[in-house]
Amino acid sequence: MRCAVYTRFSTDKQDMLSIETQLMMCRREIERQGWREVACFTDAAESAATLHRPGMQALLTAIQAGDIDIVFADAMDRLSRSQADIASLFERLRFRGIILATRKEGVVTPLHIGMMGTINAEQLSATSDKTRDALVRRHAMGRNPGGSAYGYETRVAYDGNGERIRGLQQIVPAEAAVVVRIYEDYAAGLSPIAITRRLNAEGVPSPRGGQPGKGRIKLAAWTPNTLTGNAARGTGILNNQLYIGQRPYGKQTYRKNPDSGKRHAFINGADAAKSLAPAPDLRIVPDALWQAVKVRQAALARGPRTAPAAPARPFFAQQRPKYLLTGKMTCGVCGASYAKSGQHRFGCQGAAKKGPTWCDNRLTIRQDALDARVLKGLITAMLRDDVAAAFLEEYAVETRRLEEASITTRPEHEAELTEVDQQIMHAKTAILKGVDPALFVDELQRLGTRRTVLIDALAAAERPEEAESLLHPDLGRIYREKVTKLTDAYEDEALRAQVFERIRALIEAVVLTPEGGNLTIELRGELASMLELTGSEHMQNAPEAVASEALQIKMVAGTGFEPVTFRL
Repeated sequence: MRCAVYTRFSTDKQDMLSIETQLMMCRREIERQGWREVACFTDAAESAATLHRPGMQALLTAIQAGDIDIVFADAMDRLSRSQADIASLFERLRFRGIILATRKEGVVTPLHIGMMGTINAEQLSATSDKTRDALVRRHAMGRNPGGSAYGYETRVAYDGNGERIRGLQQIVPAEAAVVVRIYEDYAAGLSPIAITRRLNAEGVPSPRGGQPGKGRIKLAAWTPNTLTGNAARGTGILNNQLYIGQRPYGKQTYRKNPDSGKRHAFINGADAAKSLAPAPDLRIVPDALWQAVKVRQAALARGPRTAPAAPARPFFAQQRPKYLLTGKMTCGVCGASYAKSGQHRFGCQGAAKKGPTWCDNRLTIRQDALDARVLKGLITAMLRDDVAAAFLEEYAVETRRLEEASITTRPEHEAELTEVDQQIMHAKTAILKGVDPALFVDELQRLGTRRTVLIDALAAAERPEEAESLLHPDLGRIYREKVTKLTDAYEDEALRAQVFERIRALIEAVVLTPEGGNLTIELRGELASMLELTGSEHMQNAPEAVASEALQIKMVAGTGFEPVTFRL
């Protein structure tokens, strides 16, 4: 029998050999049972509170593919400590006829799911409670229950028994001087943007300096949000009470979203928040300076909102974009977004907020002028003879490739179709025996969709001559007509609202880079799907295969929209 092994341990403080030990013990049992290991999935330093783990998601994908007869783990708590998740996993496996077994529990049954699932979930809850209690105790003793804020570092000390004393901190003099300077500048009337620009210009390392951010070209720099943070949560340098020798704790609670597995913070009520613990040896900011900052913050604070808070989405996502490229522009120098910097002009936010040492791109552009240039350049580039020839050539090559693939994959499609039919029959049998049909709704819908796809693929393989008809004999002329109509459709007031959103969806990004005192433009987005905007009857009635191929064709326009390349 084909067996997949799964192993996991919880935190990065555990020994990496835990994985190897679990694998060794599991493989001994697999060999003793005479099974054949066909896959191995691991999760290192991942909590069992959710199924959103890389190794577990890979296992679920393999289960769905139907290449496994047994899922084997060292114990049920390695798979999940959530009652809902372990029950869901068990039902998925049982539906596909896959055995769930562990070295400690043996073959897992519904009784194991009920009893051990409850025990494991309770153990996870108890561990969480004990951890929180220990942190509360550490906080009450005046020690640090979490990470170190800017201006502090961990202090190493040992007790009389030679054991490490946890939660000790000490001031970092260089960083403390920066903190005091930030408070003094803010109290003197400087804005957070002006302060961060000064710090970046002088090369002062930021709290995250040396850690490149996701999607950033350069290392992390000071930003206004580093200073202001969130006053309600007590985050940000200007709101950290530890700087006046008071250590806060318990202002917010973290809970995991069961749908995404991501952790979210929730502000505790006043009665749930813990009191401040004195930490006089960690004071950095004098009381008078702290009060001056609080007075200025109160003066600049906005009044209470009369309407419900807006959803936590980016600014441009909260309203209908006024311009075609709103929210899609980035700076080619630093990677920051291009956003409004005047009544009608947009500029690099990295240069505006972090200063010239971060980005020296100070060129701005009118948004309406940029929209017009992009549309004009797009049409010009797409109508070039070599572009049209490349499109037709690649389309023909891909059509032939799909035709050949449909013939060579016929045996696999036939085998999969037989398996899908069997799974549908098993589900129907279970329903007739009294199993709740609601348990099979999603699975039957997936199987039905896959069955239709397989039948269509087999039918296409039997009529290879029809594949040639997908390439319209007059496609070159149709292509030119569609591209020409693209701008006309955008300018037509009756069609503008509909075309506006569709064109925006096809443009992934516009990169603006200074060159010779002017901004050059690089447009990234889908090409072939743009041709559908003018609604030609030839493409409106095109088979699904044609639409799926079109989505794979990408266009990247270089400086001035000059060389255009196509790839599949």
